[in-house]
Amino acid sequence: MIHLDISSPAVVATPIAECGEGLVSVHGLIELGPPPESPSSKPYYHLVRQGVLHRLLQAQLSLPPGLRLRLYEGYRSPKLQQQLFQSHLNQVMSEASDISLTDAYRIAARLVAPTQSIDGDPLTPPHCSGGAVDVEIIDEVGQVLDFGMEIKQWREVPPSLCETQAAGLSATAHHNRAMLCAVMSEAGFVNYHREWWHFSYGDQYWALLAGYSHAVYGSSPI
Repeated sequence: MIHLDISSPAVVATPIAECGEGLVSVHGLIELGPPPESPSSKPYYHLVRQGVLHRLLQAQLSLPPGLRLRLYEGYRSPKLQQQLFQSHLNQVMSEASDISLTDAYRIAARLVAPTQSIDGDPLTPPHCSGGAVDVEIIDEVGQVLDFGMEIKQWREVPPSLCETQAAGLSATAHHNRAMLCAVMSEAGFVNYHREWWHFSYGDQYWALLAGYSHAVYGSSPI
């Protein structure tokens, strides 16, 4: 059963002043997992803005010896983004058949940003800007640390478990989430509190949380 808490905004409308910084691949610099979600993500998921890569490398240097960051996903095309949102919206509506479309939209948007508002206005999802990354930490043999769940399980677990400060975590999982947040925050990223793995720099959500008047990354077409 879905808990209908719709008090948080589904989208962020911070102004954007695009800086023109390009997308670059993290390949060879930051560990990569397999392409996530869909085969169509393969050409793009390893791409991030230049400033984001710089900060990922900073964060990695702050990890204890033997640990490394692994990128689950960086840039996501608007087409794939909308497909993921529509799929998640359908899931929300199927699990709560009496829910209104507006409420379902708001709930779905907590874990997958839409490319347009409920009224059809265009939006800039974080991953489509190249400023958002989904990351985890791996050990010397490439094993993901215990975070209480793996990123790829986000559709399968209760949304509350995805939250950075989820209740009921083991001490190890709590420690690992805190460590990831600490090194990423020190490097200039902000965490999306509903997803322990999602961090932003330069996009609208970053501008909102960091107190800037505008984002520096808008949509980044390929």
